[in-house]
Amino acid sequence: MASKSRAKPVVVVEPVEVAPAAVSLCCCCADPSDDQELLRAAARLSVDLDLPLFAKAPASGFQMHLVAAPGRLELRVVGGPDEEIVGGRPVFADLSLIDVSSNAGRSLKQPIAKALGIKKRSDPALTVIDATAGWGEDAWVMAALGCRVLCVERSKIVATLLRDALLRAGIGDMEMLGRISVVTADAKHLLRRVSRLHEEPGGDLPSEMRAFLSPDVVYLDPMFPGSESRRGAERKPMRVLRRLVGDDGDAAELFAWALRVAKKRVVVKRPMKAPPLMVPAEFGGSAIEPDIVFEGKGYRFDVVVTGK
Repeated sequence: MASKSRAKPVVVVEPVEVAPAAVSLCCCCADPSDDQELLRAAARLSVDLDLPLFAKAPASGFQMHLVAAPGRLELRVVGGPDEEIVGGRPVFADLSLIDVSSNAGRSLKQPIAKALGIKKRSDPALTVIDATAGWGEDAWVMAALGCRVLCVERSKIVATLLRDALLRAGIGDMEMLGRISVVTADAKHLLRRVSRLHEEPGGDLPSEMRAFLSPDVVYLDPMFPGSESRRGAERKPMRVLRRLVGDDGDAAELFAWALRVAKKRVVVKRPMKAPPLMVPAEFGGSAIEPDIVFEGKGYRFDVVVTGK
C-alpha cells in the first residue's frame, strides 16, 4: 500500500515585539494561520517580495500586513501616520467591480476609448503602456476594449495585489487576461531605456516588454499631492495606494519620456481643474497643451498626439 503523502511544514518566524522607532512598512502572514496552503502562499510572498514572514499577524512592528486569505490577497492596515485608514476593511484590488461587459462598459463612445483613439473594434489592437498602473482599473477597461496592455507598477506590494486581482478576474475571461502583462519597475527608467534601445542595444528589459518596445500609446494617471481636504475625501484604497507609491513627484519627467516613446499618442488622466502637465527644464521646460481633451465624470483625458 502506498504511504499517504504528508504536507511539508512551513517554516515561519515567530512574532517579535519591535520598538516604535523600528516600525517597518509590511510583513507577510496567513489568515487563518493554521491553513497550510495559505501559509505556503504567504511564504512565497515573503520570498518574492523580500518581506518578513510570520506564523500569526504580529501585534506590533509593522504598518501593514500582506495576508494570504481564502480566495485572495489582502492588505490590512494596522498602523502608520494616516490614522483614518487604520483598521476597518482590508484593501485588495477587485476588478470584478469594473463594468466591461454591458453595452456601456464596452462602448467606444466612452471617454477613455476616445482618448486612446479607438475608432472601431475591427482596427488592429493598440499596444498600450500603462505607466502608472495602480490597482489596474483603467488597464482592465483598456484590455476589454481590445488593447494589449503592459501595466508598470513600481511598488512590489501593489503589483502583487494587482496580479492577484487579474488572476481572479481572468477566470471569467481568459482571452482578456491574455492581453495584460504586469512588470514591477520604475516607469520613468523603463521608458527611458525603451527610448534609447536603438542607440544602446541591450537585452536587459523584462521579457514582457518585447511586444511594447514601440507602443502605440503611453497612458499616465499620476498621483498628485493635492490639499488635505482632497486627500480626506479619497477612498481608503486610494489613500493606501498613496501611502505605498507616494505623490508621483516625478510625473513631469515621466511625461517627457512618454512623449519620446509613444508612436501615436500620450494620454494623461487629470482632475478636471488641474493644469496640463509640464515638461521639466532638462527636456525644454514648457507646458504641453493637449491636442484633444475628453471629459469624464470629475476627470479628463489630455491627449497629446505624437504621430503627427
